[in-house]
Amino acid sequence: MNILEADYGIGPLIDVENTILAGIEKLFERNKQEPGFDGLWMNEYGEVLFGSLLVTAQAYCVGATLDINEVRKSLGLTQLTKQDAYKNHHVIVQNFSLIELVNSAANYFKHRDEWNDVWPDNYTTKVLVAFSITGEFPINDVQQLIVTDYGYKNVSSLVSEWREQLIKKAMNES
Repeated sequence: MNILEADYGIGPLIDVENTILAGIEKLFERNKQEPGFDGLWMNEYGEVLFGSLLVTAQAYCVGATLDINEVRKSLGLTQLTKQDAYKNHHVIVQNFSLIELVNSAANYFKHRDEWNDVWPDNYTTKVLVAFSITGEFPINDVQQLIVTDYGYKNVSSLVSEWREQLIKKAMNES
């Protein structure tokens, strides 16, 4: 067994996620207490909170890819590119995986202010459009899609499952 089969990155991701979800609950409390803090404000705040979660999940995926490649190397297997690793998930929409959506949504969140009103024609936007993420609050839409449409309890369970599956796949290839 390779020590990197253990998922050392999931704990911090779960802690960040739980903190952000507690922040979301505070938004609902604030909505009840402050009449001016309506759904629009809640969506604006939610974009920032969920966007931060997606960036944290993106960092987790980068670290997981490094771990997976170390496991693959120890098994005498070729390394995966980040792109190949991210494509390797069972939920695929128009040739893009749910992990690619997490990555692209994080990139969108980080760069959205640079885009003005028109989205550029790039990989990030192609993935978002493939998953029909084109509304006024795309980050909130991604969160809803992951949890409601695809049935994941949360983002951390999605990316943890992905990491685990890639490690199992490496074991089966060796």
